Amino acid sequence: MKKSLIVIVCSFCMLSAFSQTKKGDKMVGVGFGSVSYTNSDSKTSYSNTPTVYNSDGSSFSISVNPNVAWFVRDNLAIGGGISVSFYSSKSNSSNTGSTTTSESKSTQPSVYIGPLARYYFGGSSKGMPFAQVNIQYGIYGGKSESKTSTGASSETTTKPKGDWNAGLSFGYEHFITPNVGFYGSIGFNYGKSKTLYEYRPSTGTGYDYTSEYSRFYIPVNVGLQVHILGEKK
Repeated sequence: MKKSLIVIVCSFCMLSAFSQTKKGDKMVGVGFGSVSYTNSDSKTSYSNTPTVYNSDGSSFSISVNPNVAWFVRDNLAIGGGISVSFYSSKSNSSNTGSTTTSESKSTQPSVYIGPLARYYFGGSSKGMPFAQVNIQYGIYGGKSESKTSTGASSETTTKPKGDWNAGLSFGYEHFITPNVGFYGSIGFNYGKSKTLYEYRPSTGTGYDYTSEYSRFYIPVNVGLQVHILGEKK
């Protein structure tokens, strides 16, 4: 009888620890990608001129990634995610050969949205590793402005013409309770984009230009995941 009771208790504890990845459960979370602030100051000189070029500036970027998914089978969740990013920068330039100074400002918000699939495997009552695949389509914009102390200025507006990325990431989720966990992940992403830029100076004729490029990058995320058990549990 005593042995049977121990087995029942152990079985219940194991069920509680792993029930958050069972079919019918749901997970809702938010991750934080790169958060950075940079302050720079530079002086550049050339051998063919005594003029020294000075520049100082700062930039800030942050990325927040909420997600929601349903477990369609044990350990396999399918859903969607959103990545919201913001980038801004400001710089000032001058040189010792002129009294003219210039200032530049740039902002670029972006939103990426798309499906994801996450599979948990192995692990224990303290945590489980997982693999995740995702595809996202991006919508972004932005504007950069430049002006000089003489009154000249220009503005460039960014308009997306198509942006997507796809990736695979691996991570580990540590359960602080049977329903709440902290996770970290690192992945490999590839994407392509096409962007239209509209350049408009304060004097003279403006023009438009288009840029197409592909990219490969390694995203790193940390976040909080909440597991909502199915109604029967």
